[in-house]
Amino acid sequence: MLRYRIRVEEFLALAERAPEGVRLELLDGEVYEMAPIGSGHASLVTYLSKTLERLYGDRAIVSVQNPILLNPYSVPQPDIALLKPREDFYVQSFPEPKDILLVVEVAYTTKDADERKLALYAQAGIPESWLVDGETGLLEVYREPRGGLYRLKRLVEPGEEVAPEGLGAPSLVWRPPRP
Repeated sequence: MLRYRIRVEEFLALAERAPEGVRLELLDGEVYEMAPIGSGHASLVTYLSKTLERLYGDRAIVSVQNPILLNPYSVPQPDIALLKPREDFYVQSFPEPKDILLVVEVAYTTKDADERKLALYAQAGIPESWLVDGETGLLEVYREPRGGLYRLKRLVEPGEEVAPEGLGAPSLVWRPPRP
């Protein structure tokens, strides 16, 4: 059986023709329909985007659920990406790994898919990735990409402090909204 991987250009043409409301991602040449966003997921993304904007908005662009270009076969849409500031706000092209300081994924029912995306982020050399487990409230911090994996993993519990390594102080106190 032949398997065909599509490239970014083909994916973008396909995504333009997708029905309204259908969100697609290209991961390692395969097209995935993204899960619908529930209220818990939306709440965590809103909390993180507001908090990261307040703490680091003068030093980074906080991009929410927008595409990033990892390689010719991958265009994920992380829940949040902190980008290096650019005057044009990336109007000419999607941000690439060299532009990305941090990606954040929020997982409720999508943990397997988000862990697959973490591997792609590490392969692309993105310096730091965070994975929020919506069920437990734990924040998993991944750093030091090497050989397609992150070498360091830290679990952050509610009430603990964390800061993106590339941005340093101030730290945020991890207090995810809970039902």
